[in-house]
Amino acid sequence: MRIERSHVKVFAACALIVTIITMSLVGCIDLSGRDSHYYVPVSSVKELFQVVDDGIYAFEDVIYVKTNSYNSFKEMWDELDRQNVLHTVFREKFYQVRYKQVKDGCEVQLVMTLNPCGEAMRYLYAKSVKDYKDDRAKAVGEKLLEIKAEIIRDDMSEAEKVRAIHDYIIGHYEYAVNGDVNDYAQTQVLFEQGKGQCQAYSELFVSLCLLSGVKARIISGESSFGYGEKGHAWCQVKVGALWYHVDATWDDPIPDAPGMVRYEYYLKGDLTVRKTHQWSSLFMECYADYS
Repeated sequence: MRIERSHVKVFAACALIVTIITMSLVGCIDLSGRDSHYYVPVSSVKELFQVVDDGIYAFEDVIYVKTNSYNSFKEMWDELDRQNVLHTVFREKFYQVRYKQVKDGCEVQLVMTLNPCGEAMRYLYAKSVKDYKDDRAKAVGEKLLEIKAEIIRDDMSEAEKVRAIHDYIIGHYEYAVNGDVNDYAQTQVLFEQGKGQCQAYSELFVSLCLLSGVKARIISGESSFGYGEKGHAWCQVKVGALWYHVDATWDDPIPDAPGMVRYEYYLKGDLTVRKTHQWSSLFMECYADYS
């Protein structure tokens, strides 16, 4: 595998792309008599991760879990934090944590604020609201539908859809080498400025995949290329029966080269991607490169 010298800037600039969530604890709340939500029982780090991950891709603004105690929840949450899996895709940086000790355990609400892309997907994909929340969400949603209409056809295979999305993002957007990580972390910024960083690339890729009927999720971890390990986000996508890695950020040439698309990190398995990327075993396993 050959990596151009121009990629060095990307890898160096990717430091702390994935911002770890800080919990803002607001204390106990009284849910008795008013709360009809189902709290999903969790007893392990893996179970908590799965519930949170599923909630993110259902574009929910509150996730409900139940543990043996608040301390048990906090220990599991801290382990997810330690493993760098709590990325900020589709939402703002902070969770608000509400909890209540009940007779048989602890009920915990993870309250989040969706970003404009998350709100757009809540309307377009999850269909859990009747309209866009605001003009920012509407602008993002309309652009997502515009891109989808331009590049996706009903008769395409999953692999063809994934390639069309991968190539479109690389062909139309530029990696922001300089600038604050938080300023370039969302799809909205890609649309407004024509450039972004790895979380924005990944958020847009997953959004277009989901809207096109292809299963996809963000994976967060670290990447390394001569400068030590750096926070990074990329994607996993399901084609046929298997999941694969796709890193549109690393496939985008630096400096930007119109018409040039790389495929070094396109539909790859764990063995290939682990040469330069590191991530938690909680994420989906990708058995082999696509062929």
